Amino acid sequence: MLALGTARVRAPPRVAGFGPAVLDCAAIRRFPESKLATRRSKAPPSRADKAANALVDAAVAHRKGDVAAAKRLYRKVLRAQPNHFKALRLAGALAHETGDIDEAIKLLGAAVRHAPGNETGALEDLGLLYLQSGEQEKAEDLLRRAVEINPTGLVALTRLGSTLITCGRSAEAVDVLERARNVAPDDPQVAYALAHAFLESSDFDRAVEVADAGLAARPDDTATLVVKGVALFQLNRFDESEAVLANVVSAMPEDANAWFHLGRARARSGKRDSAVEAYEKAAELAPELATSFSELANLHSAAGDSDSALAVADEYLARQPISAALIVVKALALRDAGRAAEADAVLGLDTLVTAEVVETPSRFDDLDGFNAALERVIRQHSSFDRVHSNRATRHGAQTGSLMIEPAPEMRALGRIIDGRVRELKQRLGNSEHRDHPWVANAPNHWFVNAWAVVLGDQGYQTPHIHPDAWLSGVYYVATSADGMGPTHGEDGWLELGCVPEQLAANVAPPTRRIEPQPGLLVSFPSFTCHRTLPFTGQDARISIAFDVFPAPE
Repeated sequence: MLALGTARVRAPPRVAGFGPAVLDCAAIRRFPESKLATRRSKAPPSRADKAANALVDAAVAHRKGDVAAAKRLYRKVLRAQPNHFKALRLAGALAHETGDIDEAIKLLGAAVRHAPGNETGALEDLGLLYLQSGEQEKAEDLLRRAVEINPTGLVALTRLGSTLITCGRSAEAVDVLERARNVAPDDPQVAYALAHAFLESSDFDRAVEVADAGLAARPDDTATLVVKGVALFQLNRFDESEAVLANVVSAMPEDANAWFHLGRARARSGKRDSAVEAYEKAAELAPELATSFSELANLHSAAGDSDSALAVADEYLARQPISAALIVVKALALRDAGRAAEADAVLGLDTLVTAEVVETPSRFDDLDGFNAALERVIRQHSSFDRVHSNRATRHGAQTGSLMIEPAPEMRALGRIIDGRVRELKQRLGNSEHRDHPWVANAPNHWFVNAWAVVLGDQGYQTPHIHPDAWLSGVYYVATSADGMGPTHGEDGWLELGCVPEQLAANVAPPTRRIEPQPGLLVSFPSFTCHRTLPFTGQDARISIAFDVFPAPE
């Protein structure tokens, strides 16, 4: 749930052991080809010897890149000894390398179950797999188990730090990666990861300091240079940021991420033409990514060039018609161009937004009981009350995903959300709005993610969109009895249509405010800018936000 334009650096491009392979190369090197003849020259082999010989052959084939032979030989070992730890782990590594993620998870899961008591490698490998697959909670659990076994294990610590960064828990990531740095103070990869954690926790001075320490050992490390450049940008040291990022694109001219951040630095320095060039280069290198196009269109809008902003937005939307970042920029540009009716039709605050109290799920007596059960689920969730950085929430707490191994109450809410999606698709698809690109390109299949937000006294959420989803929304579990209601005006209400400060809007758009109440489910297109108004009160305002994502066909 990132605010548009606040992204700093993409997910870590690499940490210790972070990459396409989880191969235990050391284990493979234990079986060099020169030893095979010695092994085979002994007396007739036992069944265990045959398995060991097959593992040697598999490891050699694996090392040589003979995937078919390695796969066949690993299977031979596992037919003879299904719980063979090394064979399970190496076969899992091979499956990972060849892109068979389901098989890799199956094999590495078995390796974890059959690992010796002090072995952490399979935990680290499976944790990495889950991290790369977007299942951060599972990754965290495995990596914490590895750290518990070996508190100074560099791979586990660094991967755990990366997982926490991905979860938006950068303060925890800093603590973990500081431990990794104590283990390997001169490791430039650890320095990169720690600098990234400081960046995401908004400690920009420390990010620069740690990045410089890593660059002392590896001056040309472009990933660390990008982190430093972005941190300098956040410190309003735009000329220094530009210089660092210009060096990156000089060394790595195909790095779209560096070109994007270079464009931001130049834009803030008032160098519009060169910023346009940088954004256009980033868009050329990564035409599938919306960020460069949205920033470029926004730059044109800020200069009063609505026509160019619309041209950029339309270019991207022709390929990705439901891109939230480009739809909102287009709507703002239309309004700036004097085409308010078209802008209103695009945003659909009165036509695409729904707000209805749900029916009580069958196993509950009433909505009060359902909401009380949901509140218990939220407060007892393992991720509750952790500090999440780079989020829109202020003076409050939020959970991680509630849809991973969901509680029965969350499964019930998930069914309600699914019903809302089906009803919305049918109603809008048969209405005068059926040609709206967001409606016309509604997904046939989808999946839902959800997380809880608990706001306390003075709590609010800043304006933001949900750039990767199709439909977003919120279900209200509880409102603040002493901070919201008839005597408190619109305190704690949801506002739709508000503009984040980083977006150019020369003509202010209309907004719509909705009063929360327990049991109310509000849904809106994910391109809808929204925020929560602050309130004053000791009772919590509890909601469950959700995103609906198109599923692969």
